[in-house]
Amino acid sequence: MKKILYAALITLLFSCSHSYDDCPSIDSQPFIYPDYTNIVIPVNISPLNFKVSIFNDLLEVEVRGKNGTYKYKCKDGKFICNERKWHKMLADNVNDTLFYTATIIDTLGQAVRCAPFWQFVSPDSIDSHIAYRLINTGYVLWDKMGIYQRCLENFNQKPIIENQSVDYACMNCHSFSAQNPNTMLLHTRKFNGGATILYDGKLQKYNTKTDISMSAGVYPSWNPNGYLIAMSTNLISQQFHNDYRKRIYVSDSKSDIVLLNMKTQTLTTCPQLSTKDMENLPAWAPDGRTLYYISAPQRKGEKGFDTDYWYSLLRITYDEATNSWGTADTVLRASDLGGSVTFPKVSPDGRYIAFTFANRGYFTPYNREADIRLLDLKTNEITTPRGINSSCSESNHGWSHNGHWLVVGSKWPDGMFTKPYFAHFDGNGNFSKRFLLPQEDPDFYDDFTLNYNNTDFITGEVPTTPIQWRDAIKADPVQVNADPSVNIDALSGATQPAKK
Repeated sequence: MKKILYAALITLLFSCSHSYDDCPSIDSQPFIYPDYTNIVIPVNISPLNFKVSIFNDLLEVEVRGKNGTYKYKCKDGKFICNERKWHKMLADNVNDTLFYTATIIDTLGQAVRCAPFWQFVSPDSIDSHIAYRLINTGYVLWDKMGIYQRCLENFNQKPIIENQSVDYACMNCHSFSAQNPNTMLLHTRKFNGGATILYDGKLQKYNTKTDISMSAGVYPSWNPNGYLIAMSTNLISQQFHNDYRKRIYVSDSKSDIVLLNMKTQTLTTCPQLSTKDMENLPAWAPDGRTLYYISAPQRKGEKGFDTDYWYSLLRITYDEATNSWGTADTVLRASDLGGSVTFPKVSPDGRYIAFTFANRGYFTPYNREADIRLLDLKTNEITTPRGINSSCSESNHGWSHNGHWLVVGSKWPDGMFTKPYFAHFDGNGNFSKRFLLPQEDPDFYDDFTLNYNNTDFITGEVPTTPIQWRDAIKADPVQVNADPSVNIDALSGATQPAKK
């Protein structure tokens, strides 16, 4: 098929006199992959290289902006732009629209000019890097994984740590304080278990299991002050479904929330966060004094699926100076929504919460029904932004440090492999159409069978080496101390704080 199309191309080169300007035009835009049509892009993003449908071939792309017209001849049917030229083109057209006119070979073997599509070049920069776990989608090969960082301004990817260097330990729950790459937490389990934390320029592994917690801490959220880390403690189980489209459920039989103070290396909690209900997935507000989290009623038994368990969104205040908590307040009641709230993420300005809404439970990467919803804390309005959702699972989202970009983990279009998508946020509740993480070769995703898991924005490169992480993870952990002023049943049965 390709040879036939290229033979037709040679003939058409003569008929069009080596220029495609006079070729016939059609009214439809090209079907390109990845779909970078009619989107808002950051001024500092790497080249958005693409190809067209397998039934066509890409010959030339003309890009017209306010400061000139750029023509790119396409090799092997792909639009692949030089990084230096690309960044200059974006800089020359910032806060304006670029119009792309693609010349393709249609299904009849003729060269035609498609209707233009556009990209608006936003002056809102995106954070320079993202961090994520890469993991197989199956369960036989689960033990090969790594945490990686990728520069969004080019195509450079580097490992932060790969688990083959730490006896193939399971690793995840990586987290940063306010997108700062200098403060990071990484949780490992099965082998070399513990929470390895980059704090104050030092890597150290900690054992966060104490007498007031049922397990080591997971699902961390850094306070913006850079030394308080809220975590949940969970009794987690997995259940496999006999419907391959549903694959797996991850659920808890019990869970609480604890707080680690890195300055004192002390773990604390309170009766409101360690009830017989299941408190989970803490998320700090940017004021550093309000903690959001989800909660579901106590399970009736140790076993069973989480189908009947809906999580509500709650919040509580915390005063670090006095180590005191306020009263828990329900923000969104699951019964009012008819479903489950999970993965709350507060926008940097504190006005919005992006959360995943699902028909069951809290761990939603395998729930096809899961979508991202937006809560306006000023008006209490909840919306389902069309530009960032699909018919597949959307989850594992996060804000950029300036609040103008959201990254969303989506299994679109195949329902199998999670990939990161980005969308611009205007600060008034509106998202643009999302776009896929760009790769140097547009064929990249055709045979890439790993999942991008828990993608986080960071404002720079993590200043460590994989060897430093290896040595820290394999070292003996430092034991965290339990707050002596708290008397809590470690299995979700809170009592009043002990007298000092």
